[in-house]
Amino acid sequence: ASGAADYITKPYDPQVVRARVKAFIDLYRQREAVRRGQVALRTQERDEAIRRLVALERIATAALETNDLQALLRELLAAFIQAADAADSATILLRDGEWLKVLACAGLEDEATLRSKVRVGEGFAGLIAGERKPLEISRDTISSVLDAPAIFGGSGARALYGVPLLHEGQVLGVAHIGSTRASQFPSPEKRLFLAAADRAALAVARQLETTRLNEVLTVAPAFIAIVSASTGEYLFVNPPMRRLFGDGLSRVTELPGFGERAAAAIRQAKALGETVEVPELSIPGRESAPAHVRFTAQPLRDPSGAVDRVVVFAIDITFQVEAHRDLEEAQRVRAKLLDRERAARHAAELASTTKDEFLATVSHELRTPLNAILGWASIARSRPAAEVDRALAVIERNARAQARIVEDVLDFSRMSKGKMRLSLQNVDLGEIISAALESVRPAAEAKDVSIDVQLNLEYPLLADPERLQQVAWNLLSNAVKYSGQSGRVRVFASCTAEAAKLLVADNGQGIDAEFLPHVFEPFRQANGSTTRRHGGLGLGLAIVRQIVQAHGGSIEAESEGAGRGAVFTVELPLHTAHRPAVETDAELRGIDTETEASNVRLDGVRVLVVDDDDDGRELMGRALIARGADVTLVAEPGDAILELQRTQPHVLVSDIAMPDIDGYELIRRVRSLPPSEGGQTPALAITAHAGKEVPARALESGFHRYAAKPMDIEAFVLTVATLAGVVQDQLTGEP
Repeated sequence: ASGAADYITKPYDPQVVRARVKAFIDLYRQREAVRRGQVALRTQERDEAIRRLVALERIATAALETNDLQALLRELLAAFIQAADAADSATILLRDGEWLKVLACAGLEDEATLRSKVRVGEGFAGLIAGERKPLEISRDTISSVLDAPAIFGGSGARALYGVPLLHEGQVLGVAHIGSTRASQFPSPEKRLFLAAADRAALAVARQLETTRLNEVLTVAPAFIAIVSASTGEYLFVNPPMRRLFGDGLSRVTELPGFGERAAAAIRQAKALGETVEVPELSIPGRESAPAHVRFTAQPLRDPSGAVDRVVVFAIDITFQVEAHRDLEEAQRVRAKLLDRERAARHAAELASTTKDEFLATVSHELRTPLNAILGWASIARSRPAAEVDRALAVIERNARAQARIVEDVLDFSRMSKGKMRLSLQNVDLGEIISAALESVRPAAEAKDVSIDVQLNLEYPLLADPERLQQVAWNLLSNAVKYSGQSGRVRVFASCTAEAAKLLVADNGQGIDAEFLPHVFEPFRQANGSTTRRHGGLGLGLAIVRQIVQAHGGSIEAESEGAGRGAVFTVELPLHTAHRPAVETDAELRGIDTETEASNVRLDGVRVLVVDDDDDGRELMGRALIARGADVTLVAEPGDAILELQRTQPHVLVSDIAMPDIDGYELIRRVRSLPPSEGGQTPALAITAHAGKEVPARALESGFHRYAAKPMDIEAFVLTVATLAGVVQDQLTGEP
C-alpha cells in the first residue's frame, strides 16, 4: 500500500534475498528492452511521418504556385495514400454552404463519386464535418445509423477513416482514406494522416484565399497590378488596369506618364521596404479613362524577407480633383460675392448713417430759424411798436431760411429724378456772377473777407439764368462761409468760342483728402456732429453738380488739405446744353413769382377760401381782403359746397389735406355741379405736400392752378387775380 513491490520478514534468508533481487533485475531488463524497441519504432514512425509531411509541404507549395485548385487536390490525394500504407483510396470534399461536394478522389472510387455531394451532418463525411472530429468505420462493424451500401458503394473498401479539414476554427471540408485490405487503420498511420490533413487544410485555405483574392482583384473598381521588383514585369494585372492602359503592356515603364512615376515609386518601395504613396498623378487620356489617379506601391516580401514583388494600387480621383477645383472656383466666386456684399453692406450702413446725420441736420436747420421765429414773435407781442419792425424782420428772415431749406430738399429730389426744368436763353455770365456777389457781400464784409474778381467774358452763354445764379451763389457763399476772419476769395471767369469756365477759390478751412472724393455727394458733410461750425444740409454742392451736369458741363473740387483752402472749377459748353426731362403741365402752370403784383387790386372779386387750419385760412383771408377782395372763409368742405352754391364766388381757394373730405374730392364734387351752381368756378389748390404727383393730380381733379406752402403772398394774390380775370393770364395771354 505504501509503494513497495515486494517484502520479506526478519530474520531473512540470504538466498531468498538474492533470488528476489535477481527476479526484479531480470524484469527491469525485459522492460527496458521493450521500451527501447518501442522508442526505435516511434522514431522510425516519426522520421517517416516527417519525410512524408515534408513531401506533402513540397507538393502543396508547388500546387499553390500554379493557382490550380484541382492540381493541388490531386497532389494532396497522392500524399494521403502515401501517408497510410493500408490506404488504397482517398477522397477530398470541400464545403459549399450546407453541402460537402467531392472535388477530387483517387484509388478505387467510382466515377459517380466525383459527382456526389452530401449535406453537413448526414452520412459519413457529413458526420465528420458536423461533429468536427475524426471518424473511422468498418464494413463489418458499421452501426445501423449509417447505410453501408450508400457509404462504401461498390468500391470494395473494408474500412474508412476521415478527418475534418479545419482552418482557424472553420470547417473547409473533409478528407478520408479507404482500405480494401484491412478492417481498420493502424494508429501510427491514422496519426500521420491526421497531420497530413492539417497540412492539407492549410494548403486548401491558402489556395481558397488566393482564389478569392484574385476574384476580388478582378472585380475591384481600383486599378491593381503586381509587379516584379527586379524586372518591372507584370505578374498580375486586373481587368480595370488592362482597360485603362491596354492589354499589350508587359512592363510598368511602358505606361506613358504614369509608368515613370510608378517605376520610381516601385524602386523607392523596394529600397525603403515600406509603402510609397503618390497623392495625385495625371495620366494620358483614353476613352472612358480617368484623368487623375492616386496610387500606392506596397512591397511584398519572399520567405527570406527580401522585397521581390510590389503591389501597385491606384484609384480614380478625377471626380475629387474636379470637385476640388470647382470648390476652389466656387470659393473664389464666393469670396468676390462676399467682398461685394461687404462693400454693399458698408455702403448701406454709410447711407443709413448719412441719412441719420441728414435728418439730424434737417432738424437742426429747421429748428434754428423756428426758434428765432417763435422767440421774436413772443417779443413782438410784449414790446413797444418801435421794436415790432425788428421782430418782424427777424421772423421774415428766418422763415425765408426755412423756405430755402425746403426748396433745397425739393430741388435735389426733382434733380435726382431727372425732373429739372431749364429755361434756356442767352445769358451774360458776368451779370450772373455780379448778382451772386451782391448776395454774399454782406456776409463777406461781416467777416472782413476780401473778394477778388477777374472776368474775361466775350461770348454769351446758353443757360438757365436762375439755375446758373444758384450755382454761382452756392460756390461763392461756401467760399465766404468756410473762409476765416480776414480771409480771401478769388473769382475768375473766362470763355472761349467753345466753353465757359468759372473758378472760385478760397484760403479757408480746406477739405480733408479723405472727404474730397465725397464732396459732391448728397447729405455728406465733412463734419456732421453737433460741434460743426457751419450750417447747411449738405445738399448745396450736390445740387450744383446736378445743375452743371444738366447744362452738359462738369465741376471739380481741389484742396491741398485741411486749413489750406479749396478751389472749385466749373466748365460749361457755350452753345449747347443737356435737355432735361419735360416737367408736367401742373408744374408748368405753377405760380409765377417773377411778376410784379404789389399793385394788383381785387376790388369786387368774391373769393371762397377752404382750409381746416385756422392760421392758414386767416392768413389767406387777410391777404385777399387787404387787396379789396370779398372773402368767405370756411373750415369744412361740406360747408364750402353750400357756400359756393349760395354766393357764386369768382375764385375757389382750397387746401388739399383736410379730414374726411380732402381737396381732391371737394373739387370733384364742385365740378359735378351745374354751371348755375358754381360747377365751373376757377379753383386754386394749396398744399404743403411736395410730391411730384401732387400738381398733376390737382389739375386732373379739376383745379386750374397749384401753389405750395409756404406761399409767396404777392404771387398768391396775383394767381387769384389771374383766375378772377383781373389781370392777363401769363401762360395763355388771355384776360
